[in-house]
Amino acid sequence: MMRGHFKCMAALLLLSFLSSLIHTEAGQEIPGQEIWYHTGYPGGVEGPRRGMSALTGPTKMPAIFDAVWRNRLVEPKNLHTDSPAVQGRSPAAPPIDLESLRAAHTDRYLKAVLTGEPRNLALSQGLPLWNQAIARGWLLNVGGLSAACEAALRKRRITGNLGHGYHHASMDRGMGFCTLNGLAIVALKIIREGKANRVMIIDLDQHEGNGTADILLGEPQIRHVSIYGSYMGGPPAAANNHVFQVQHGAFPGETERDANYLSITSMTLPGLLRSQNPDLILYQAGMDPHDGAGISARALAIRDAYVFALARSMHIPVTWVLAGGYSDLDTLVQLHTGTVRMANEVLARVKPGDRVDLRGKNPYDWSVQEKVVIFPDWKSILNKNPGISRPDSMTDAQVQEFVAARQRLFRDQRLPKEEVQAAYQGLFLVKP
Repeated sequence: MMRGHFKCMAALLLLSFLSSLIHTEAGQEIPGQEIWYHTGYPGGVEGPRRGMSALTGPTKMPAIFDAVWRNRLVEPKNLHTDSPAVQGRSPAAPPIDLESLRAAHTDRYLKAVLTGEPRNLALSQGLPLWNQAIARGWLLNVGGLSAACEAALRKRRITGNLGHGYHHASMDRGMGFCTLNGLAIVALKIIREGKANRVMIIDLDQHEGNGTADILLGEPQIRHVSIYGSYMGGPPAAANNHVFQVQHGAFPGETERDANYLSITSMTLPGLLRSQNPDLILYQAGMDPHDGAGISARALAIRDAYVFALARSMHIPVTWVLAGGYSDLDTLVQLHTGTVRMANEVLARVKPGDRVDLRGKNPYDWSVQEKVVIFPDWKSILNKNPGISRPDSMTDAQVQEFVAARQRLFRDQRLPKEEVQAAYQGLFLVKP
């Protein structure tokens, strides 16, 4: 009996010790990140476990959610989901509202997305099929992102959505497996509702966020930053559209290639953040630089930590979303859960107002010492000029012309509100 008593006491002491690790020196519990996921996000789609596929995104979402919950990366109360597997969960978010959809996409395109007709427009993103469950998944996905952003603003913390930003979707059609541009929809919604005055979208996917730029170019309260390897036909740089193409191929060695990518990220983001001082960052944490450009998993993990730490040092809340990645499913789960782990680590180690300094020597290590967050000096590690190119910039007159053309497109494709409303509501009618 005594031996059992001591074992029980030891277990309680260990539990108390582990619990103390998530408290600050002042004894205040560090607010953990909150994550949104609805089992309807994938729309019942299940694709191959390997290779580049239109079905990769929907297939990986439930696998990533399962890994997050199985490994207890988030407390149950901070997991907003409808999954019965999570006891003590918080409610999932509702679908995104129609008004917010109509602010970013044309009525004609929305009707096709919501009804499946005309089929060529409904499937313009490249998916092989349309059905109501898939369409509902798109709406739930953006609804989760919206709720995550509102929580980040309200609670001044890091939040995430285990869905996608869908950055290739433009005003009137999809592209690259992206149907509804959640990044643009939610950024416009937050500004329109007065929940923020300035929003920055940081897109670190391998592919340029061309659709986001199409929708948001000329919006003075929203800045779009896209650091990419593959150009996707987006508009040139402008006052609120900051685009940087990384020349990955100029660096054959992995460490050198990683240092080049990370040096460009660290040279670009601080100045842009200081100049705008956004109320919120929407962070598209793409993992396809791994399979698309040979960037290592370690580099992507410290990239995420750097973005989160930089934002936290500036008192800026962040909402992150999944993005590209086309490796085998097990690798994708490890890469994407790395974003969750880095957010947890930054919340536990970095305090608002801590200073970020680039003077570390190991390209994959970071530390916190006396209110200074020390990341590697990637530019010195690279020891040569970074491989980067910037597109030509648009003049103010060209931006105005672009915005006017976009407004004409919305007018030309406007439908009676009742018609679009009926298409939206039709997705949620209970069939007899």
